Order: sequence, then C-alpha cells, then structure tokens
Amino acid sequence: MTVSARGKRWLLVAVSLGILFTAYALRRFGVHRRRFTYLTGTLSPEAYAVLASRPRWSATTAWVAPGVVLNGLVRRPAAPGARWILFFSGNDATILATAQKFLERVRDGADWGLAVVAYRGYDSSGGTPSRDALVGDAEFVFDALLAEEHLRPSDVHVVAFSLGGYLAASVVGRAAESQRKVASLSLLASVQDITMLRRSWAARLALGDTYFIDPLLDAVPAPVLVVQGGADETLGVESGRTIAARLGGRAHYIELPGVGHNPLLESDEAIRAVRGFVSSGAVGD
Repeated sequence: MTVSARGKRWLLVAVSLGILFTAYALRRFGVHRRRFTYLTGTLSPEAYAVLASRPRWSATTAWVAPGVVLNGLVRRPAAPGARWILFFSGNDATILATAQKFLERVRDGADWGLAVVAYRGYDSSGGTPSRDALVGDAEFVFDALLAEEHLRPSDVHVVAFSLGGYLAASVVGRAAESQRKVASLSLLASVQDITMLRRSWAARLALGDTYFIDPLLDAVPAPVLVVQGGADETLGVESGRTIAARLGGRAHYIELPGVGHNPLLESDEAIRAVRGFVSSGAVGD
C-alpha cells in the first residue's frame, strides 16, 4: 500500500506534534520543581514617596529598556569610602518596603550605602518579569550603581534573598569573570531549582521560567555567606545545603533551626550574620 503525498504531509505533522507534545510534557511534568507565581503589583506614588523620604533615603530609577523603568531606593552614606550593600529581593509583593526595613536592620546605625531596585512589574516598575529580563536588569542595576555612586566593585557587598539569589549569583559570577570582584555575597534562603510563572488563567499548564542556580555558582568567588532556615516551608532546607555544598570552601554555611522562609528576613541571628559578614569588609581570594 502506498501513501499519498498529502498523507505523508499529515503524517509528518502528526509526528512533529507528537514530538512537541512529548517535549512539553517532559518539561512540564517530568521534573518536579517547586512552582511559584511572580507576585507583581502596584505601589502608589504616595507610598513610594513615604519610603523615599526616610532619613538619607531617596528614590532612584533604572531605565533598563525602551519604555521600561524600574523603581528603587538608595541610601547614600554621609562619608565617602563607606561600605555599600546592593540587595536583590525575593518574590515579594512589597519589595521596596520589605527591603528597606531589612537593610536598615542590617546596618544597625552604621553609615553604609544601601540600594534596592524593584523587579519588572513589581512595586509599579515597568515591564513584565521573565528570567532573562530580570538577569539583564540585575546586571544593569549593578553597573549603574558603580557608575552613579563612583564605586569600585570591591566597595559593594551583594546580599540576596530567595529569588534574588539567582540574580545575585549571576551578577557576582559575571563580575568576577571580568575582573570586577565584589566584596562579598550573602545568600539568604536562596532559590536552588524552581519554576516561576506569570499570572495567567493557564498558569498550571505553562512551562514558566526555570531558575536553576547550580551552574552559576562555579563562577562565584569567595567569600560567600549562605544562611538557611531549618524550617523553610517554601523552598525546603535542602536548597541552602545544596548551594553551600556546591560552593564548597568558598562558602560559610549557617542553618538556623526552626526558622521558616520569610521569617528568615526578620531573624535576629540571620541579620547579625549578614551584618558581621559585611563588617568584615574583606574581599576573598
């Protein structure tokens, strides 16, 4: 029996669709990653102004792409030569308010520079989040901070929480590869292998954005502080342990028993650990 040319075309289409469906199914259901939705949202101009009006704080913006402006906050120190912290937040519907509170507790009265920028779509920043866009934006923000504040990379301590850990690892690793090593990196409850989804009625079927940090860690130099809550219900305690194991001797690992995911940002022990790490001020070998 022979197959007509039309039949062959339909057979080719069917085979191609089968391959595509199989690839989709393997990506969507074959790897059991934890899945989360990007918590994008708005921040009123009035609320933003309140955050920016706190002592020594001011608003800052980053024009990362045509028509895409990110909202941020910066605290400039009174004296030159101060340490700086660039913070990469977690998946938080109130990034700027949460970050400002955390950073103020970390500095604990020290005259340090502090900076945080809300991701695309968060706190009224423009654009729509995606892994590649957020990584590119993070690198832009790092470069802009150095240029605008006249800093050396070694003046900057990068601190990150949860989702921000992936972005921070990318920025710090690439900076090191270009001989622009930062002073230190602190990863608090960092993501290790998750999927992020944009808000949609079809989110359950979407492939989403994969954030797999392990390959990025090879380029990250010492010193790195890894802090993990022992009762992390969101990412699991193994996330921090796996990251620390991948970093090996480059990392100092702290696990805090009984501390959950979001509570880690308010943990006195975690905040003291980050403060001490930044205070040491040393760039590792």
